[in-house]
Amino acid sequence: MKKILATVLTVVSAFAYNFATAENKTMDITKNYSGSIYAKDQVMVATRLMGYIKKMNVEEGDVVKKGDVLFVVDPSDIYSMINQARAGVMQAQNAVLMAKLAYADADKDYQRFENLYKKGAVSKRNYEKMKLNRDIRKSQVKLADAMLAQAKAGLNRALAQRKYATVKSPIDGVVVRKLTKVAEMAIPGHPVLVLADLKSIQARAFVKESDVNQIHKGDKTKIFVSAVNKTVPAVVANVIPSADPATHSYLVKFKLENKKDLLPGMYAKIYVKIGNAQEIVIPYNALTSRGGIVGVFVDDNGKAKFVPVKVISQNGNDVAVTGVSAGQKVVILPPANMTDGTSL
Repeated sequence: MKKILATVLTVVSAFAYNFATAENKTMDITKNYSGSIYAKDQVMVATRLMGYIKKMNVEEGDVVKKGDVLFVVDPSDIYSMINQARAGVMQAQNAVLMAKLAYADADKDYQRFENLYKKGAVSKRNYEKMKLNRDIRKSQVKLADAMLAQAKAGLNRALAQRKYATVKSPIDGVVVRKLTKVAEMAIPGHPVLVLADLKSIQARAFVKESDVNQIHKGDKTKIFVSAVNKTVPAVVANVIPSADPATHSYLVKFKLENKKDLLPGMYAKIYVKIGNAQEIVIPYNALTSRGGIVGVFVDDNGKAKFVPVKVISQNGNDVAVTGVSAGQKVVILPPANMTDGTSL
């Protein structure tokens, strides 16, 4: 009876665990690097007016859409310019009127002297004086018309300046720097805000000197962004062929295939393939830990034996490790109470 019971327990034990065989496979060698999301293109937003910042609608970190009002420059000086330009137009209009009236009088005098000259009632000298006076008055009309056109152009320029008092975002972006505050002077050509173009979002990381030769433009990779809890497919956009002299690492830039919800400055974990090699591979769910040490349980003549391992890389459920040999059987999902000597 005892022999039958022992046989039954042995059979039950044999079918209580699942096993996998450690295999020698070609595995991609993948390393991860700490990186960040950044905007390749930035826009310096300035005003075309000189004046004090009256209102600031954004802060650093704010996301803006094209056409959103960013800030307003105090337009008091602009309205002063407009009033002066309007006064100049009125003066020019009066000058044109006076010039035309003077020309009309000169033309009448000329017509009268012309008739008298034909009749021999006035001398040729007096007749030519009237003709010269009319020509001068005519040229003065042309000059007054030109001055009026110039005054109107000045008014149009002054009126056009009003729209520059309200500065709008030229792009969809995020405010990365604010260089001027409310009540401070805005100077034409000097940036007030710096916007990062969200359409130019990329990722970057510094790669070790020993790995950089294995990374090439166009290589596919993936990037995990913890702030939005998602993994984004990417490709290597560029490898900068100049090392940082302090860290001896190289800057690598990555083009993202999906930029939704990503913002400059977000932390990114970048997974980079640096080659492949023949490795001992086991299933991920064979890994366990005992006393803080990662390892697997192998079949040692029907008994469990804990073997510490070092994880080299992972590709899906395949994990490359050191510490076990090809052909060894490892226990899948070993229970927490499994110890050395547990019957398999």
